[in-house]
Amino acid sequence: MYLIYGIQKSGLSIVNYFENKKIKFKMWDDNPIVRKAIKKNYNKDYFFNIKKDNLNDFKKIFVSPGISLRQKKFKRKNISKKVNRDLNLYISNLTNQKIVAITGTNGKSTTTKLIGDILKKNNIKTFVGGNIGESLCNAFLLKKKYKVHVIELSSFQLETVKSLDSRISVITNLSGDHLDRYKGISDYVSQKKNIITKNGINLLSIDDIYSRKIFNQKKIKNKISFSLVDKSADCFANNNYILDNYFKKNKKLFIKKISKDLEGNFNIQNILIAYICSKILKIPESNFLKVIKTFKGLPFRSSTIFTNNKLKIVNNSKSTNLNSTINSVVNYNNIYLILGGIAKEKNFEILLKYKNKISCVYTYGKSGNFIEKKLKKELVVKKLVNLKSVIKETFKDIKKNSNQSTILFAPACASYDQYKNFEERGIHFNKLIKNYIN
Repeated sequence: MYLIYGIQKSGLSIVNYFENKKIKFKMWDDNPIVRKAIKKNYNKDYFFNIKKDNLNDFKKIFVSPGISLRQKKFKRKNISKKVNRDLNLYISNLTNQKIVAITGTNGKSTTTKLIGDILKKNNIKTFVGGNIGESLCNAFLLKKKYKVHVIELSSFQLETVKSLDSRISVITNLSGDHLDRYKGISDYVSQKKNIITKNGINLLSIDDIYSRKIFNQKKIKNKISFSLVDKSADCFANNNYILDNYFKKNKKLFIKKISKDLEGNFNIQNILIAYICSKILKIPESNFLKVIKTFKGLPFRSSTIFTNNKLKIVNNSKSTNLNSTINSVVNYNNIYLILGGIAKEKNFEILLKYKNKISCVYTYGKSGNFIEKKLKKELVVKKLVNLKSVIKETFKDIKKNSNQSTILFAPACASYDQYKNFEERGIHFNKLIKNYIN
């Protein structure tokens, strides 16, 4: 008998998989609202109330990535060995599929979709999912037979695996994130490192100290370095070309046109990773170039939702850490920057390096006071209660400015104080903006 603990998106995919395979299981979610919604569609006998002393009855416990494994009930020796994530079940069901596995702090979702689009353009049956789109276990429920799986993996999903037998494993970049769930940055990085493949090829950035340190480890074989700053890397890129010293020495591939959804310095790395994967998987360069011209990005990832000669509005609700916010800030000037939610990091002073780009900062939510205190000595900071009041204040301020302004919603915080997730936060931002631009 198996237990599924946490029955939202990834948990439900396991429920459906077990039902389909006629595997006996029980399930539970601590949220009564979730349980009530699920009970409408599933047998009531499936539900099992978790207590400290009754987890021993199960052969394996599949815990949602949203639930921390640092809880005491998972720490007991006889229980810890049983704990799995959806990734463990996914791995156990793989047969001959080629896996492209992607993790990192920022850019992994866009990179995942971009690689998936390139493979589909080449008429390769491709499953794209994991931490975005379809949950991992849905790959075995859908009727299509996929040749390649392109999967985004979070640090939480990687916690219960020691290595991944993928064709390609990618670490986009590493910086502080989810530190509320880990002992520190080293702990977080060690979970990300579980994506490293022994038999496939590892693609590793050398632009941040944590990724570079992993790349330099001698025990990691079959690796390709990529960089946006170091031309000695195996593959290097800047705004208009890729320098390939891995597949063909000193080869330059000029990129004449890219989609608006791939504009910005932070997207150059995504394009570079997609290029390397295309070469490994023997995708024609023409298909690679076609896709980056027409690529449709995921919502709420530095999406320009309005622009004219006086105002640009950018929705980067996906920005849940400081590094992601900085990657947005560097692309604009005269910024009216919106920050807020639940801060995962303390070093908001790092934004002061870019104070010449920022006209005003608006903070809201649980960490609004904290962020204000960190920035108010050198920046104009206005603290408000919620996003609605922030938008109202922002539009008052930009009317006083005759130069082109950019409203940048890049919260640098988790959304859970006022929203279910960053998607709900992003949708609300767009709705609020419509009241001012129509």
